[in-house]
Amino acid sequence: MKIRKLLICLISGTLLGTGHLALAQDTVEEYLREYPNQEQTRMMNAWLEQHEQGSFQFTGLVDPSDATVVTPQATVNYGYNWFSVSDGPAIITTPSYDKFFSVSIFDMKHNIPAVIVNPSKPILIKRPDQELPQGDFHVVSLETDQGLVLTRMVVVDNLDQVEQLSEQIVMQGGKGDMTRNVQRFSAATDRHANAVIDTVIGFLNPDDAFGKVSGDVSFLNLAAGVKLGQLGTPPDTVRYGTILTDDDGQPLRGDATYIATVPAGLNEASGYFSVTLYGTDNKLLIPNALKVYDRTSFSAAPNADGSYTLTFSPDGAGQNGIPTGKDFYGVLRAYVPSPNASMKVSVKKQ
Repeated sequence: MKIRKLLICLISGTLLGTGHLALAQDTVEEYLREYPNQEQTRMMNAWLEQHEQGSFQFTGLVDPSDATVVTPQATVNYGYNWFSVSDGPAIITTPSYDKFFSVSIFDMKHNIPAVIVNPSKPILIKRPDQELPQGDFHVVSLETDQGLVLTRMVVVDNLDQVEQLSEQIVMQGGKGDMTRNVQRFSAATDRHANAVIDTVIGFLNPDDAFGKVSGDVSFLNLAAGVKLGQLGTPPDTVRYGTILTDDDGQPLRGDATYIATVPAGLNEASGYFSVTLYGTDNKLLIPNALKVYDRTSFSAAPNADGSYTLTFSPDGAGQNGIPTGKDFYGVLRAYVPSPNASMKVSVKKQ
């Protein structure tokens, strides 16, 4: 409660250290509300420098050199498609896949109006005032003209099959106006607002970070969620758990070895879980000779009670090991989650 009161004071401008309140358009609160749009626009513009709007580009297996998005999952083929429906709806057609495959739709406010798992029909994306064409669709309405389609197709020793199926993910339309304005802020406001975000991250419940429409989650939680893991999704499709410290509350070091226990029953039979590690310096996968960056339901051996024992160590040695070698943190993801399962991972230093 004391932390929240401190944050409220800081957001209101009373702790800016300037002796007066910031201008209305240059406040910490305004920065926090604008932060998701800033980050979405930054990512969109960087992507558009190399790719055509309304067209999918696929990563293959993500490795530490991929900086398209922070905190990526490793054993997934991602598809990215930034688009605009300013001139009319867009339609996505997809193939069938017998393993986990999701299509997430984001707007520029980092709302996620839809995450469709293994789509059974085409997906139509539109603004609320646009007319529906004839046909049977998953219909998705956006709050902004521009947006992102993010596809996730899990890879289980079948990259060739996944890459062939990815070629069948196609968008018709999406070629409208890509102009997106962002608000600029002073260096002082930037500094203070990011201090607020970093504080919120420390006690953020990831289940409360992302919503489907504006207002589903608080602007504080959304800003923290975007900074911690941009393109995260609501908990009815994916649940997240953060692994920031060991059980003694100490940051995770790259020269130490830890034994982590992932609880049983995280996901339904049609889903899976993953634990992925990231460097604290850049929030990207950690380079290592084994090229192992995560453990999942498909790559880790379970214990008799359904839980999983993972080892975080400098060289990746140990049961279900993941190499580290530098200071790190982890993200637990449960796809098609069991709603009431614990997302707490116990981490004991050896």
